[in-house]
Amino acid sequence: MSRITRFEALAERLVEGAFARLFAGRLSPLEVATHLTRAMEDNQVIRPDGSSYAPTHYWVYLHSEDHAALAQEQPLLTGELAAHVIELAAQAGLTLKIHPTVHVLPKENIDIHQVHIEARWMPDETETIEKTHEMAASKEKEVEETTKAPPGRPFLILQGRHHVDLFQPVVSIGRALDNNVIIEDPRISRHHAQLRRRYGRYVLYDLGSFGGTQINNYPVEECVLHAGDVISLAGVQVIYSEDSATPIPQPTSEDTPALTREDRGNEQRQD
Repeated sequence: MSRITRFEALAERLVEGAFARLFAGRLSPLEVATHLTRAMEDNQVIRPDGSSYAPTHYWVYLHSEDHAALAQEQPLLTGELAAHVIELAAQAGLTLKIHPTVHVLPKENIDIHQVHIEARWMPDETETIEKTHEMAASKEKEVEETTKAPPGRPFLILQGRHHVDLFQPVVSIGRALDNNVIIEDPRISRHHAQLRRRYGRYVLYDLGSFGGTQINNYPVEECVLHAGDVISLAGVQVIYSEDSATPIPQPTSEDTPALTREDRGNEQRQD
């Protein structure tokens, strides 16, 4: 079987199942499957031992109208597509070293009801190094931007039970033990989201998580938080809130009137 015939057969097999229902009639499932399969085939990596690795990261570009409609109708689209990438890699005989990451984004030069897909092999170690370099390069700028704290005392309520105060300028959230806020739930990615202080507000960033992030039932990748916002991390509920910025003054010894000897005598007689 030729290479072209091979990925066409894989695309046709993919749309026979639940994949066809993901696009709510706005896109051709076969066209999406064909582009996805071609991106996987074209960007696979052949290792020195002869094994073939499937790309780990995928970018699905859509017309802005299609993107907005699918974000509303299919809020878990990225997670569903990642599951189909795993299925497709298995059918193609390719190895996936880590869980695939899928981004669905709008793009200006894409026609309506059309799709463009790019893929890249980026192992977990490479991604970590790139993020570390990026954070180091922007460290000075980040320190300047994060000096101003929110006006109130911010905190998170995890699943309606656990109260977590927020003091740090950068707060990482996820299932891995190196996060600032650890949520032991299988739906949560190892490094799911991050809070960063920006000009007196906390901003929530999704870190390309598998299950996605929503704020008040709306899918987001980046959003400024306000008191009362309900955050969903792949279905795990987290509430962001802020206490009053003005603390209640506590009485001091100077504010409490001293008891005179006569007062003490009256208290003893009353007893």
